[in-house]
Amino acid sequence: MKRLFIKLMLGITFLFLGTLQADAKMYILKPKPSTPSHHKIGMPAFRPVIADIDAETGELTVMFRTTINSAEISISQDGVIYENDNISAVYGQTVVYDMSSYDEGDYMLLIATGDDVIAEFTISIEEE
Repeated sequence: MKRLFIKLMLGITFLFLGTLQADAKMYILKPKPSTPSHHKIGMPAFRPVIADIDAETGELTVMFRTTINSAEISISQDGVIYENDNISAVYGQTVVYDMSSYDEGDYMLLIATGDDVIAEFTISIEEE
């Protein structure tokens, strides 16, 4: 009887863990290749913004490597804008977005000032 109870409890535990894993997502950040207009051939490119995403939690971090008076940060998918912030950023400032509630698919992260695109990334959210 004791063995049956232990097997039953183990089975329920594994069933519960399998259900938790079914909702797991993977987050991938890919920079879009671009050459800034001020970049000179043969010199390393300066990136005024760095972005990173936690592959398991979906926490997106945008860090500014220069002071920008008016930066627009937007996250969109197929023309639908999910986030749109206009901030004044100082060197070292970070902005964090929680993307854990976003559905599967590809999203565009765009960071611009006026008509100039500073950085552009694709964020892919996939089921594990």
